[in-house]
Amino acid sequence: MKFKTQTLLALVFILSLNLFVLPSLAFQQEEETHSLLLTELDFHDAIKENEYLLVNFHALWCRYSKKLKPEWKSLGETLNKDSSKVKLAKVEAYDEKKLAEEYGIEGYPTIKLFIKGTPHDYNGERLQSHLLEFVHRKLKDPLTEISDVKSIEDKLLEYEWVGVLIGNANEDTVKNVAFNVNDVYWVKTSASAVKDQYKAQDGQFVLVNNISKSSDTFAGTFSDDALAKFVDEHKFPAIPRFSRGTAERIFLSEDPSLILIVKDADSGKNAEAAFTEANKQLNTKIFMSVANYQEEIGKLLTENLGIDASELPTVRIVRADRERIRKYYLEGAITSDSIVGFYNDYKDKKAKRFYLSEPVPTENPDLVKKVVTKSFKDMVLNPENEVLIMFWAPWCGHCRAMMPVYDNVARKTREVPGFIVAKIDLSVNDVEGFGLDIVEYPTILLFTKKDKENPIEFKGERNEYVFNDFIRAHATVNLDRMKQPNPFDKNEL
Repeated sequence: MKFKTQTLLALVFILSLNLFVLPSLAFQQEEETHSLLLTELDFHDAIKENEYLLVNFHALWCRYSKKLKPEWKSLGETLNKDSSKVKLAKVEAYDEKKLAEEYGIEGYPTIKLFIKGTPHDYNGERLQSHLLEFVHRKLKDPLTEISDVKSIEDKLLEYEWVGVLIGNANEDTVKNVAFNVNDVYWVKTSASAVKDQYKAQDGQFVLVNNISKSSDTFAGTFSDDALAKFVDEHKFPAIPRFSRGTAERIFLSEDPSLILIVKDADSGKNAEAAFTEANKQLNTKIFMSVANYQEEIGKLLTENLGIDASELPTVRIVRADRERIRKYYLEGAITSDSIVGFYNDYKDKKAKRFYLSEPVPTENPDLVKKVVTKSFKDMVLNPENEVLIMFWAPWCGHCRAMMPVYDNVARKTREVPGFIVAKIDLSVNDVEGFGLDIVEYPTILLFTKKDKENPIEFKGERNEYVFNDFIRAHATVNLDRMKQPNPFDKNEL
């Protein structure tokens, strides 16, 4: 089942236009970041009027979008100071859904550089220095001239990969590939020390890999497609450590990945050995990576997947699916055979899904009852209960705004036998296992006693009167003890 609720339209600012004023001045601007603030109404005009427009498709609630803010501000200050041809723009993509759909925005923030109206994806680190390097690469020579090995080593502190062209031959091909691959730092050099370090000759291309701590030399015939394929295939070793680049490969791809998460202990070493052995059999069938809980990025991964440190080592298969991550877990001992069997079960659709859940509350005294994944079946799908439930998230402003009204709905129905008003926080609970695909917040559904398979979606204005009418129209329990709504609360939230 798939459910969607209506969202409030984003506020549209209508600016007065003077026919003698340049059109670009009509766009609303955020002075702090030197960014145009665009909506569906003016976006296409903006990309026509600005030859180079770097657009940040963000969401106000998204923590990654918030984390980008100071970097974006710094970038705007630098570009403005340099009188750059590149202008910045921001789109609140969560509300501007038509624009998000048109440009394939599936996560926040997504950054695209529009050059004469044509979008070029940015997939690098969300840092001012990386964004600035990306912009400069698109406007001019994408290859940076270097003269020593240390320059490469310094860049490996920022980038997972550095692409090195030795000499000047094949420069056009390397530039063409560099123009579109922005998570690699591209350099050229004729320095003998670099040639010696990587055992390379003039005209050769070397990919220096910070993940595998090695380098690979391109040995094929130079062409755009061949070099791009070489770079893509040599970014990751057979089992890369979990890193920034690995994370992007896993969570920005629709292909599944097999991840081992360990702690620094003998059990972790034994699990890694089994993982390595399993890789010999699985080979290129699935992308594999090892994450260490002792590393900050490994700990973050563990938390995001809802894994407790006491469960380590553990093996999971994850697959990005639209705005969600599907997770599967390996039961039992970690051996090479069990890992291969786990993969085969996944391919045969027999692997067990992992659903994130908060602990079941020992007490639930509030008027609006708290539901978690582990209690969803007993509370919501219980045929003894008629349940009005709100699917929400803490970052959702609309959810927070309607909580007082929702509390009053619970207060008015608390004496109705068998009727429960509840809520579930989907930022820490998964409900896909119950056949629900909640894509917008808040989503409010009524699960009646008589038909748990087909809940009824609430789509009206968020006030007590409309809730009252909805419940009386659809509930199957006796509502004689339901109190009337507050006559002073008729305003939509």
